[in-house]
Amino acid sequence: MVITKDFVFIHMPKTGGTFVTEMLRKVYLGYRWRSDESIPLKVKCRHLRDRFLRRLSLSPWVDRNKHGSCNDIPRKYKSLPILGCVRNPFEWYVSSYEYQWWKRHPEEYPGLADNPDFPNLSFGQFLQLQNKAWLTLFNPGVAVDPTIGRFTTLFINFYFRRPNEILQSVANLESKERIAEEMYPVTFLHTETLNPDLSKYLSQFVSNTRRRGLVESEKPILPAGANRRKGHWRDYYDPDLIAEIRERDRLIFSLFPAYDTEQ
Repeated sequence: MVITKDFVFIHMPKTGGTFVTEMLRKVYLGYRWRSDESIPLKVKCRHLRDRFLRRLSLSPWVDRNKHGSCNDIPRKYKSLPILGCVRNPFEWYVSSYEYQWWKRHPEEYPGLADNPDFPNLSFGQFLQLQNKAWLTLFNPGVAVDPTIGRFTTLFINFYFRRPNEILQSVANLESKERIAEEMYPVTFLHTETLNPDLSKYLSQFVSNTRRRGLVESEKPILPAGANRRKGHWRDYYDPDLIAEIRERDRLIFSLFPAYDTEQ
């Protein structure tokens, strides 16, 4: 998560959080890290300065617990607005598959190394593991509803007040009003329109139009180890897989109906 003087940004994996983090670093601190080039001495000095100011509680920026959830926000910052990112579930599964963290770190995923097709899993095989064997990775010992998808489990873990309880009874979230009662009040950026969404959100706090303009014109920033994918997510799915994800991640589609490919 990133804590600024104006809001807290929650970084759910594979939703564009690397881009948002670096844009916030640029807007609030005046620079950002670039993984594709050496870091100039001037930038290193700024980073040391910022670390020192954070120790004195004078900096408007705290970068901690990279994938911390809303429940992890320190008490002193609980009153700040919360910013998050959400992504089309179909695209999220493809991105997770192609990023291949699972392939580089099989020890983190139950049953993966023992799969006879590892490391050459098909996308369908990967989905089956995501939505069955890996449903409880964030919630060991919890009887997670087996009819939901892993995208939904992460979304609930990151943005709901009582994730362990909700994950056992997602069917009880029968209305948007009921969902709102369980969720933190989060403003969501959409991965597909990240630049304008972030720029619009920052306009509440940042008066420097040049900085907002830089955010809007910035190219995508990928996490270390990621490659830009050329194909469309639809290339990975057959009708049965689409139907399965639509059903498993029904909570997400109810909150963000524009992601339903039938609409």
